[in-house]
Amino acid sequence: MKDRRIVVGVDGTPGCEDALLWAAGEAERAGARLVVAHAWDAGERHAPYAPHAWPDDLRYRRSRATAVLDRAVALAREARPGLGVERRLVAGRAEAALTRVARGAALLVLGSAAHHAGDGRLGVVVLSCLRWPPCPVTVVPCRSVPAAHGGAPSGRLLEYAGAGDPETP
Repeated sequence: MKDRRIVVGVDGTPGCEDALLWAAGEAERAGARLVVAHAWDAGERHAPYAPHAWPDDLRYRRSRATAVLDRAVALAREARPGLGVERRLVAGRAEAALTRVARGAALLVLGSAAHHAGDGRLGVVVLSCLRWPPCPVTVVPCRSVPAAHGGAPSGRLLEYAGAGDPETP
């Protein structure tokens, strides 16, 4: 292992939790440090008639991104208490940011996109990282498959969405 870092990209979805826990276990087994990375869009978005984006919008997006990263780091530390965990909040598009952070790492771990789960397709971030890999890449399928078009909803997806107990009708 050239660089003893395992980088895992997180986005706050239930599917990324599976990838995070897998990466934490792999880092512990390999004696590597876990780098939990989250990309946030710092690009200015504003209405065509407005001269610039509201500063509050950038602050809000950054605070939401920080919260996603904080939750992921806490979960990794709870799952593997002795593991060295580093956090990386990176501005930019996810595929470019993850490629930069993982350059030279032992492994980049990504979760399969929950919105594509079950249909065999991978999301754009995973496909981009596989097309131009900065290091070896592992894609961890998400265990909970959200139902679509009339199927029963996934319990973990309901919990994530804040619907409460998935067993309650």
